[in-house]
Amino acid sequence: MDGMKLGWGLAFALVACGDGNSSKNGQTDSDSGTGTDGATTQGSSPTEEGSQSASETENHSGVSESITGETTASDTTEGVSITGSEPTTTTLTTVTTLDTTADDTSDTSDTTTTVDPSVGESDTSTGTTADSSDDTTTTGDTSTTEPDCVPSPEICNDLDDDCNNIIDDLDVGMDGVCDCLSIALVGNEGANPSSEFQAYLQDLGTTTDRINSVVMNDINVPLTAEVLAEYDILIVDWLQRMYTPEEAKAVREWVEAGGGLMTMTGHTNNQTVIDRPNSIIAPMGLSYNGSAGFFSGPVTQFAVHPITQGLTSLTFAGGLFINIMNNDMVTNTTIMTLPPGPVGVVQQRSMGRLFVFGDEWVEFDSQWMNMPDIKQFWVQTLAYLGPQDSCIVPQ
Repeated sequence: MDGMKLGWGLAFALVACGDGNSSKNGQTDSDSGTGTDGATTQGSSPTEEGSQSASETENHSGVSESITGETTASDTTEGVSITGSEPTTTTLTTVTTLDTTADDTSDTSDTTTTVDPSVGESDTSTGTTADSSDDTTTTGDTSTTEPDCVPSPEICNDLDDDCNNIIDDLDVGMDGVCDCLSIALVGNEGANPSSEFQAYLQDLGTTTDRINSVVMNDINVPLTAEVLAEYDILIVDWLQRMYTPEEAKAVREWVEAGGGLMTMTGHTNNQTVIDRPNSIIAPMGLSYNGSAGFFSGPVTQFAVHPITQGLTSLTFAGGLFINIMNNDMVTNTTIMTLPPGPVGVVQQRSMGRLFVFGDEWVEFDSQWMNMPDIKQFWVQTLAYLGPQDSCIVPQ
């Protein structure tokens, strides 16, 4: 009771006092760590530490209030309205709850609620306050926030599930081929009856469809932007028809938007294996040339390139060489050569890539199951043609 009377006496003394400064536990304006505008406060005042058991100072436009002495009960001051002397000063309503004990005034929990009428919102904090509007910063306990990405097993969903900054980098079989690749084989499979190239690609974990083929009975289905949008890579196999300029334009635009296109030829020894693929790639500045006839390899001359890395010999049986037409808008690079001319050419076209190869025997898996160079060739080719911003796995 004596302590409570002393508190009321001090409250009345506040009304009579026009100025002055005091402290509480050696801190200046320490309502939950919030100081005056533009100031940073932390810790105890070296000149007054330990001299008072409990004190509190709030200085707003020359008005201060002080509570000193031993407190044996909770003192609560509510509804204190403080208005600055300048006409432009915002009126603040401060509600302060002071909870102390008789024996240990250092264990004090303050909660300050400041209402700004001009904003209409209250800013309540306990232990930590950072008020960017008046450059006031104080230290204290901070709460942690959930991270933007919570790691989970990677799946093919166009998201970075495992939080490693790579989208869809899934390779369950650790074979170097991204399992999230979506591939379309255009046309019939090669003439070799034991070829299971589509099954080989699917065994690598990819999703591989065959389109515009006799088997699928969809030879005349147009290659449109909607059809192409389903795939990351397009591999031109044994084409069964010519393609229109509109289809060639759709393929070119798909490549420029990030698609990967590979063409093969030599499926048979007639002009169809020249004209049909050329109806797609000639508008992009590359074409197959039959002037030297069909010739064989193997290919042993390789330029340094991601597709050719580590290769020493590549099967080439009854293929053609490639014409390169100068085009200032794209970059063409010859990466494989046989005596008649280039047999492997890559082209960077805007965001996408094109790889023109002069033969088709590299898809006859029944012939090369024990040829490590060809397996390596396909792993590196798919990595090169695949998306450049996702589906990237270690090689």
